[in-house]
Amino acid sequence: NPPYSQKWDPSDKDADPRYKEYGLAPKGKADYAFLLHDLYHIKPDGIMTIVLPHGVLFRGGEEGTIRKNLIENNKIDTIIGLPANIFFGTGIPTIIMVLKQKRENTDILIIDASKGYEKVGKNNKLRACDIKKIVDTVTGRLTIEGFSKAVERSTVRENEYNLNIPRYVDSSEKPEK
Repeated sequence: NPPYSQKWDPSDKDADPRYKEYGLAPKGKADYAFLLHDLYHIKPDGIMTIVLPHGVLFRGGEEGTIRKNLIENNKIDTIIGLPANIFFGTGIPTIIMVLKQKRENTDILIIDASKGYEKVGKNNKLRACDIKKIVDTVTGRLTIEGFSKAVERSTVRENEYNLNIPRYVDSSEKPEK
């Protein structure tokens, strides 16, 4: 859970093996710098999770290039959208991105878990049933209407590597008749 959108200095990092294959995060947002640093250090059969702001799913420029390279190199396994106000110190909605060094499947499981929580004071909290639903969906790679969808890489390409959750999972309330 790195500090969100922190500034960093990417100068002199072009040859750094952590970023060489994927690209350099922009000066104003180090989200992908943290992600790539961690990805570089996991074992060949390793799995990593990282909590980030939603912007990493759709921002363009250098971040768009990194996201495209991660997708084309089959590193992004799952994206889990969380409710707002779930973490102390920030009210923004966040995501958990699951990445793997080696993957057999080529789709990306996208989950909108932003609606399952209970209000506790000023914060929101995932209940045991919410966590179980997320875990069951990830382990079974389930597609559940309004909650999750396994998205083929070709579809992500058609959407110009934009991984914004509502583009793939419609969790909006259906209007009453």
